[in-house]
Amino acid sequence: MNILNHNIPHFKAKIKKSYFTKNEEDSEEYYGAICFGIQSIAGKILTFHIMTDNGMMRSRVPLSEIYIKEPKKDIPFHYKQLWDCFSENVSVIEYSFLGYHRAQIVLRDGSKVWGEYMFTVDWFSNPYSDEPTDYKCGHVFVSDEGYLLCMPNNRIYWKDSNWVTKKLPEDLKQFKVDYELPSVENVSDRWVSEDTDSFYYDISLINE
Repeated sequence: MNILNHNIPHFKAKIKKSYFTKNEEDSEEYYGAICFGIQSIAGKILTFHIMTDNGMMRSRVPLSEIYIKEPKKDIPFHYKQLWDCFSENVSVIEYSFLGYHRAQIVLRDGSKVWGEYMFTVDWFSNPYSDEPTDYKCGHVFVSDEGYLLCMPNNRIYWKDSNWVTKKLPEDLKQFKVDYELPSVENVSDRWVSEDTDSFYYDISLINE
């Protein structure tokens, strides 16, 4: 079963009126909005369910159209999310440990911006997420400029004055991707449990 929509920690935002209207003069004006849910569609940018301050409900509003404040320096929409959504199957979590953490995010062209963590989306049951070398989750940030970002782990450098006290090596190519996700039950047939109705049972070793 596909899990297309999810609740998120709702937040106040701004969306350009020109996204909703046919009027070119609305390009510099914004609606106030509450963002309260996300929708994930494979091969598309992450989208949001929102309610505007004039009572309009809209779905599938792209992440790239949502701002926390009016940006003085915006970036292209395809810089705000590095990878399209992997599938309709997605989970959402706001990691307590990452709450209010700041980080430096590397954009598509290699430039870096600062942002603050909001929540995380994580895809499952698709060929990419199920393959360890391709797996990626997406951390949603609000940049210091006010636009949103959705970025994977390897594009984020976290700041934590209490914990992150060392610098990463200059040679980042030395860090490898995950090639497998081990299964403890499929290593061999060496371990078997006794076939009884006892709650506590012995483990026997075979084919030693």
